[in-house]
Amino acid sequence: MKLLLRFNSEIIKKPIIAEAVLETGVKLEIERARVEGPQGEIVVNVPDDSCREVVNVLKRKKVEVTRLDVPITKDEENCIHCGACVSACPVGAIRYEYDWRVRMDEKLCVQCGNCVNACPVRVIKLPEY
Repeated sequence: MKLLLRFNSEIIKKPIIAEAVLETGVKLEIERARVEGPQGEIVVNVPDDSCREVVNVLKRKKVEVTRLDVPITKDEENCIHCGACVSACPVGAIRYEYDWRVRMDEKLCVQCGNCVNACPVRVIKLPEY
């Protein structure tokens, strides 16, 4: 399960991820992190069977937690399948299929946004949370 974690200025300097790992014993896979000024965001991948426990610990530490059910969307009708997004994806979540149509594997997506910026017809979008 992918989770978007938001840290405000009160908690940004605390080792909350490390504390959550120590308290739960669950290894969190950090897929993306961004810190801008007094706030930060991290996308983590958590094993499905441990998600509730990890979320409870993070919320208790005042982290804003959002489930990323659909990490990215593509307008299939207007996509021209040029492949600009394929080369921009750092994790191989986007690839050509046998019919030369571009396909996305949402489970691999880390929401870096590279494909959104690379798309010449702007049909790829990250969800707004």
